Amino acid sequence: MDSKCINSLKGIGILGVVLVHCGLGVHEGMVASVAASGARGVQLLFVINAFLIFHSLEKTEFSRRQLIKWYIRRFVRIIPLYWFFTILHLLVFGLGERYYLGTLSNVSLLNILCNMLFLHGFHPYYINSINANWFMADLAVFYLLAPLLYKLIDSLEKAVIALLVTTPMGYLLYHFALGQDVLGVKAIWTDYVTILSFPAEFPVILLGIFAYFVIKESHKWRNKGIISAVTLFFSLFCMVSLIMGKRYFMIFNYIFSFGVLFTVIFIGQAQSPSRLVNNRFFALFGKHSYGIYLSHLFFVSAIPDNGLKPGACVIRYCAVAAGALLTAVVSEKVIEQPLVGLINNKIQDREKKRGGYE
Repeated sequence: MDSKCINSLKGIGILGVVLVHCGLGVHEGMVASVAASGARGVQLLFVINAFLIFHSLEKTEFSRRQLIKWYIRRFVRIIPLYWFFTILHLLVFGLGERYYLGTLSNVSLLNILCNMLFLHGFHPYYINSINANWFMADLAVFYLLAPLLYKLIDSLEKAVIALLVTTPMGYLLYHFALGQDVLGVKAIWTDYVTILSFPAEFPVILLGIFAYFVIKESHKWRNKGIISAVTLFFSLFCMVSLIMGKRYFMIFNYIFSFGVLFTVIFIGQAQSPSRLVNNRFFALFGKHSYGIYLSHLFFVSAIPDNGLKPGACVIRYCAVAAGALLTAVVSEKVIEQPLVGLINNKIQDREKKRGGYE
């Protein structure tokens, strides 16, 4: 699949994430519905990441040595910026009270340590209390499980079976979990069970794995331009319906429904990218989506939305997106690329001295 098309879809996803965080001050009307639906951009990012991870494993030899190298490459790629913006968030916003801490009085050392080690996803009060890091928690769990999933789900048939069996079972379990009195703040427990935790997003990740196998076998398809246009039209039509509050195309919940529709778009665009989706603007934001995700909340907080009219809200959104993009570009060049290069060189030197991983 063309890298520009993947980056364009990433760009749409991250712009949606920025939109929902910029639009939280809007409480009514269609504008509020559109802003709230921007949160579903995360599901598009999960679909894309699942596809890309399986694609990378396709070229990996499943020996102990090669798997260790695969894990190192994955985590070395994300750690420098993740640690930098996590520390910066704590320096800027302090350790005091915040919504997702629930009944905890402040950000503890254990909370910080769990965030640094990607373990915060296992605690409902830790998962989203520092810089909206919940996405990184779920992504890290997927990274850890990906080689096993790749071995277990090695065909389109198995991807379909996994999706059809795991998804309804998962939603039955989460309805059971919602009925349990676990936390002092029920709203946080609800968010954790339905949105933030890895099990909540696992069905969407399975959709990305399903897309991987469909795209892999789609080389025999004809009329790819028509497929691209039809899948895009169908998915956008369904999304507009969901945004308007209609439940005609609802499958389980909004998260999974949007995940399905994004998967349809993803598969269609893999056949013949549409200019509506695949363009330089979206590709630019998609190329730097990781840095934008980690940095955009600083700009959301720095540019207040109190009493802004719709026109001013649009300007604020553009300012936040532009600021996060610029920060992402600079941080990648100044922090990520040098550190990743340095770490990779150290690993290669060490491997040469030891004769590689046994």
